[in-house]
Parts: sequence; C-alpha cells; structure tokens
Amino acid sequence: MKKANSIRLFFIVCTLGCCAAYGGGYYYSIQKEKPPQMQPFAKEEPLQETESEESAVVLAAYEYVLCEEDGYIIVYYADRETVHSTTDIKVGMLSEELQLEIMEGKLIYSEGELYNFLESHSS
Repeated sequence: MKKANSIRLFFIVCTLGCCAAYGGGYYYSIQKEKPPQMQPFAKEEPLQETESEESAVVLAAYEYVLCEEDGYIIVYYADRETVHSTTDIKVGMLSEELQLEIMEGKLIYSEGELYNFLESHSS
C-alpha cells in the first residue's frame, strides 16, 4: 500500500511540475511577442545611404509643428489642425534656412524644445 501511495505522489508531483513549466513557457512567449508601442505622429529622418542612394528612415515622434500664417509663426499640435499658440515672431526676421523649415512645417519633438525655440527667437 505504501508503494502505491508513493507512486501516486510521484505522478502528482510530476504532473504539477509539468503544468508549471508549461505555464511559465506560455507566459514568457506572450511577453516576448508584444509589439513595441508606436506613436501616432512620426518624422522620417535619413539614417544612412544605401548602394542605390535611397535613404532608410527612422520614425521619431513629434509633438508640435511650427508653421507660417500672415508672416508670423503659429504653433500647431502634431495633428497640424489644432492651434497650440500664436506668436509675435515674424518669419521674415529669421535666417533663410529657418524660414524654409517653417514654410515646410518645422517639427518640434518636446515642449522643452518648443519653449527654447520660442524664447531664443522672440524679441
């Protein structure tokens, strides 16, 4: 009788061990398969030149876009429709390079970067 009980106990322990190993492996595979979080708005930046001279791109999230309206800089949110703020900064007073960036929609990646830009270009 003792031998039968020890055999039953052995099988119960083995079964529980197998269930635990299977469950742990399943949990690990689920964690490994989660896709990375993507931001809804992204900028394409050249990463490197390939042999065919086409550039690879990297996606980086941005929060604001600087645009020109009636000669002044307007700050939009990343959706390019909602106005964050208007400024008294005249586009004509900026360098030609910066004017071109703003005409195309200069991308700003953080609130800190936005305030640094506005502070350095306002009078």
